[in-house]
Amino acid sequence: MPRNLLLAVCAAALLSAGLFLLLTADDPSRYVVFSTWGTPSEIAGFRTLIDHYNATRHPLHPVKLSHSEQYQYTERLLVQSAALAPPDIIHLDRKDIPLFVQKGLLEDMTPLMKGDSSFDPGVFLPGLSAGCSVAGRAYAVPHNFSTLVLYFNRDHFDAAGIPCPDSTWTWESLLTAARRLTIVDRAGNIVRYGCHMQIAFSTLLQQNGGHVLNAALDSCVIASEECADALQFEVDLSEKYRVSWSMLAQNLQWDDMFKGGRLSMIVNGRWAAVPYEQAMGKGTVDIAPLPRGRFRKGAAAVHVMAISSGSAKKKEAWEFVKFLVSDEGERMVNREGATIPATRSIACSDAFLRHVLTPAMDNRVFLEELPSSVVWPFEQGPYLTTFTLQSRFELAMRRVLLHEATAMQSLRGMQEEINRDIQVQRRVPDRRRFFGGLLSWCCAALCVLACVSAWRLLGHGSGRPGSSLHRRGAERKL
Repeated sequence: MPRNLLLAVCAAALLSAGLFLLLTADDPSRYVVFSTWGTPSEIAGFRTLIDHYNATRHPLHPVKLSHSEQYQYTERLLVQSAALAPPDIIHLDRKDIPLFVQKGLLEDMTPLMKGDSSFDPGVFLPGLSAGCSVAGRAYAVPHNFSTLVLYFNRDHFDAAGIPCPDSTWTWESLLTAARRLTIVDRAGNIVRYGCHMQIAFSTLLQQNGGHVLNAALDSCVIASEECADALQFEVDLSEKYRVSWSMLAQNLQWDDMFKGGRLSMIVNGRWAAVPYEQAMGKGTVDIAPLPRGRFRKGAAAVHVMAISSGSAKKKEAWEFVKFLVSDEGERMVNREGATIPATRSIACSDAFLRHVLTPAMDNRVFLEELPSSVVWPFEQGPYLTTFTLQSRFELAMRRVLLHEATAMQSLRGMQEEINRDIQVQRRVPDRRRFFGGLLSWCCAALCVLACVSAWRLLGHGSGRPGSSLHRRGAERKL
C-alpha cells in the first residue's frame, strides 16, 4: 500500500473513532430515557426511584432521567419528537394526551396492558384513568395527581372570630371572609391580603357555567356571559374590593406572602402542602374545598406515564412504567408529600391521609374534591398547548385591568385569537420521517472527507508534477 494512502486511511480511522466516541459517550440508545419536569425536590424523588429500579431490577438498558422545568415542557417534548429524538417514557399531564395522540407521538398501550396479567387497571382511584384513553385506546396510565384546595391560616381566622372554611362556602362566603381578614394600615397600605384565587381562574369559569372550548375541543367558546361574569369577579377581588392583588403587581410571590403571614387564604395544590407546613408550623395552616359558584366544581391535575411511539425499547419502558405505579413505586412517591399517589391502596391509607410531613392537615379534602373536579388548568384538546391558552388568558385579563376593554370585549378578542390558533394547527401537515440522525450524517460526511483527502494525497485530480493527470499530459507531448 502506498505510503500516502496508508496515512490517509489511518487519519480517517482516527478521526472516525474520535467522532464516534464523542457522539456516543452518552448515547441515548444505551438507556431507557425517562422524561419529566418538576421542582428540585420532585426531581430528587424521581432520581431515587430510578436508582432503586436500576439497582434492584438490573434492566438490560438502565433507566436514565431527563428533566426540565415545567415551563414549556410540552413544547420541549414536541421539538424532541420532531427531531426524532423523543424519550422512551414520557411523564405527561393528562390534558396533553389528545395533543400528543393527534400528532402520533404516543404508543397505544392497550396491547401491553391486555397482554400482561401482572397489570391490574383497577388499582387506580375512580376517574383518573378516564382521560388516559382516546377513542377507546389507552395511551397512558395514571401515576399521581393533585386537586386544588383552599389553604387558610387558622391563626388569622381565630383572631378575626371567623369560622373556618368548609364545603358550604360560596364565592360570596369567600369575599365576606376576605374583606374581614384584609388589613390596611393608617397610610392606606394593605399589609395583609384576604385571599388569592388567580391559580383557579379557569375553574371559576366552569363553576359559573362557562367553558373555554366546546365539547369537541375544536373551537373556543369563552365569549359568554358566564365567563365574563367570572372574569369580572376575579378582577373585582383586587380592583374593587382590594382583598387580593392585581396580576399587574410586580415582585409579589404568593407562596412567600402566605408563608409570611401577609395573606390569609390561597388556592393551591398538594405540591404546596409540605412547604407551607414547614414554614408556618404545625397546626397553623389547614385546607378546605374550593368555594363553589353556581355549580360545584373542583380542579385536578393528573400526571400520567406514557410510552413514546418512537421508542425502540417499548417492552423495557413498559416494565419501568409498571414499577412506577406499583405499590412499591407509589409508596416511594408518597414519601415526598408533593403529590398524591394514583393508586387506591396508597392514597386511601394512613400513609397519605396521616402523612408524616402534613400531620395537622385534613388530607382527606384532597380526595373528596376529586369526584367533582374538572381538568386543570385547561381542557386544551388536540390543537392547543397550555402555554398558548395561559398566555391568551393573561392578555385577556390585562386588557380588563388596564381598562382597555370590558370583560366581554376582552374574551371576544381572546376567542378570536384562539380559534385562529386552532385553524393554523389544523392545517399543519402530518410529520414526515427523514432518513438518519446526527451520528449517521456526521459519519457519512467524514467518509466523504476521508475519500477526498486520500484522493488528494495520492495526487489524483491535480495537474502538479507526479500526478496521474500530469503524467498523461507528458505522455501526449512525447
